[in-house]
Amino acid sequence: MVILMLFFFSGLVALVYEVLWMKELGLLFGNTAFAAATTLAAFFSGLAFGGYFWGRRAAGLHNPLQTYGLLELAVALSVLGYFQILNAYHALYPALFEAFGNSPFSFAAIKFLLSVSLLFPAAFFIGGTLPVIAQTLVHDPERLGLRVSVLYAVNTLGAAAGSLLAGFYLPPLFGFSGSYRLAVAATTAIGASALLLARRWPAHRSGDVPSAPERAPDTEESVIPLSTIRALALVSGFGTLGLEVLWTRMFAQVLQNSVYTFATILFIFLLALSAGAALANRIMKSGIPPSRALYGLFTLGAMLAAATPFLFNGWTDGLEYIGARAGWSGYLIQILKMEIAVMALPVLVLGAIFPFLLKIAEPHTLASGRMVGQLVALNTAGSIIGSLTAGFVMIEAIGTWAGIRLIGVIYLLAALYLFFINKHENRALAAIPMTGILLLVSVLDTTRLPQVRIDPVDDEESLLQVWESSSGTVAVVRLRDSLKIKVNNHYTLGGTGSRELEEVEGHLPVLLHRKPESVFLLGLGSGISAGAVLDMPVRRLVVAELIPEVVEASKKYFTRFNNRLFFDPRVQIIGEDARNVLSGSLEKFDLIIADLFIPWRSGAGSLYSLEHFRTVRDRLRGHGLFMQWLPAYQLSRAEFGTIVRTLLEVFPRVTLWRGDFSSRKPVLGLLAQPDSSPLASDALIFSAQHQKDFNKGVPLLAHYIANLGMPGEEWAAYPVNSDDKPVIEYQAPITQRRQKNQEVDWMTGEGLIQFMEHIRKIRECRNDPYLDQLSPDLRTLPEAGMVLHRSRVLKQQGRLSAAKKDYERYKDLLRDAAGEHR
Repeated sequence: MVILMLFFFSGLVALVYEVLWMKELGLLFGNTAFAAATTLAAFFSGLAFGGYFWGRRAAGLHNPLQTYGLLELAVALSVLGYFQILNAYHALYPALFEAFGNSPFSFAAIKFLLSVSLLFPAAFFIGGTLPVIAQTLVHDPERLGLRVSVLYAVNTLGAAAGSLLAGFYLPPLFGFSGSYRLAVAATTAIGASALLLARRWPAHRSGDVPSAPERAPDTEESVIPLSTIRALALVSGFGTLGLEVLWTRMFAQVLQNSVYTFATILFIFLLALSAGAALANRIMKSGIPPSRALYGLFTLGAMLAAATPFLFNGWTDGLEYIGARAGWSGYLIQILKMEIAVMALPVLVLGAIFPFLLKIAEPHTLASGRMVGQLVALNTAGSIIGSLTAGFVMIEAIGTWAGIRLIGVIYLLAALYLFFINKHENRALAAIPMTGILLLVSVLDTTRLPQVRIDPVDDEESLLQVWESSSGTVAVVRLRDSLKIKVNNHYTLGGTGSRELEEVEGHLPVLLHRKPESVFLLGLGSGISAGAVLDMPVRRLVVAELIPEVVEASKKYFTRFNNRLFFDPRVQIIGEDARNVLSGSLEKFDLIIADLFIPWRSGAGSLYSLEHFRTVRDRLRGHGLFMQWLPAYQLSRAEFGTIVRTLLEVFPRVTLWRGDFSSRKPVLGLLAQPDSSPLASDALIFSAQHQKDFNKGVPLLAHYIANLGMPGEEWAAYPVNSDDKPVIEYQAPITQRRQKNQEVDWMTGEGLIQFMEHIRKIRECRNDPYLDQLSPDLRTLPEAGMVLHRSRVLKQQGRLSAAKKDYERYKDLLRDAAGEHR
């Protein structure tokens, strides 16, 4: 019982490590699908080699339990070494990026080698724990399946608990470094406990013959060759991890896609795998012939998995967003219900296959640890192949739905193979998987299922084109007379309907600089903002876009709206994580513009982090500017305050600007300067002489709100968002759901007006040193912008007479600024 408890916590801590590693290396290598797959492949490779290596040596161990304790301590030491190597790579990464960044294949190989050197040692020791523990507890090869299925269930149950801890609690409470320290302490405690227990554990308890070769089965009931068992272990890993990748993409079409929702998917998946191992144990005790039981698991699991696209579409009513109005707890309940209903049963059945293969392998077993190590290595190798094939081949070649169907067919083919090699007397059983295959390629045709939710009636939407790739599902949708880009069904990346705002996001920062020659833009979207930059006399524009299909969509459908961006020789478009590009590149820019990033989406919080802002500052030339655009309609004051506080930790001067004057979906901009120079004279000249040419005649300086970098304590109460303590990543998703439940307000409407008036009152705009070069008349323009914005809010509220009064005052202020009332 004590060993089972240790192995439960071993699984828990291993999953904590995996989640933390994926996050850390995502920051280093970029939050791309390829970078994530590289990290996962490196980790799983370590597990596979570790399982095989330690499995082969398990039978010759004098005290396997003592070796298990030493393996756990080796994991702890490897994790401590990981930090030292990671720090070195952070320093080395810019040089590697500069040397190999333009060669995708070479740079991918470099990333893989870096991942292997970071993760392989710890994963190698983790992979050895199951074979060694199996050698400790399994004394009779005929009980291999029964004993190891319990171990597998307990360890995977611990992994499920670890996914919850790492996904929900540890980073927000202790930060990543604190979470690592806790995990290392736990691993050390597990190892030390095992060593203490090993002192009282008799040596050579197992009756296994160490290093003897596997013998051929000599019992009549065991008819499955060892080569077939090994192949089925590979297939099981391939199908299970391939389905996890495809199901994660499937759920991404209807979920918030925050760090929490991905954690719930992993939790339910691991929980069902653990239950599958327990199911296998029950079947072993039931007396059902093992070969027939295995045949049934493959057949039933295949059909259940193949049915998930149809069940999912029915549950979501054709990809409708889940929990649109639910609060935080209600939302979690809704998504857990859906994940359990869609995914739990097929994972339960398919999760029983690998533990049951250990039962099938008993007649071949002379050394329990060796057999477990072999099958674990093959199963893990299959997992690597399955996850990479699903994410980079199936999704892109045939799509998510067809990929799930294909894996179902593979399982059914495996069932048919099992049937024929076992020579079942009841030939009618062969008709079951054959019928399933026929159904999957005919009646259960997944091509009828929607890839993107379109409402042709109420919203007058039509789908122009859709791309499915490892990076996401990208669609170009026509909405009446406008076009827009959607990612993963519900996330809009911009379009022609918001063309004026997107052009302002490009124009305004350029106009506030002293004639920038080089500009870097984080995020492409439709390309309209980037195209607006080209209206100015810049010499070089670099745009980094995370999703390659967004680049293709922008080029194909938005060229006439984005100033022929793709055909301008001044432009370089990079298909890579923008943060990764800036941290790796040594090039400096006059102006860096960051597009709108919805803060509650997984990975977006790192674009508001202290480390990222420092990188931005280091990539600016002297007197350079950084504009961070913010979706105020997706921010509470808490998230806004954290972003401002974090930015002020890096830049001495931060000013607040409006992107528009919308009452419902306002956009704000934080303009950061590494020095304290006043407003550029270019902005003054433009505002005074060309105000009617900017944003429908609204003067540029009417977009100005306040100087947030003036002395004051109002931002000190907010926490700093860092890579180690990602406040935004973990706080914003909860805020988003609380806003749906009307527990908190976004920065829109009357609330935003009150906030801006409060900031302006504190900052005394007329005494703002940022506006030193402006005449007293022109200093009325920020006030005019405040009045115009309030009039828009009043109009939206239906208070038309008050709105008209404010609008007339706005006009008077413009005339004052133009000198008409002097």
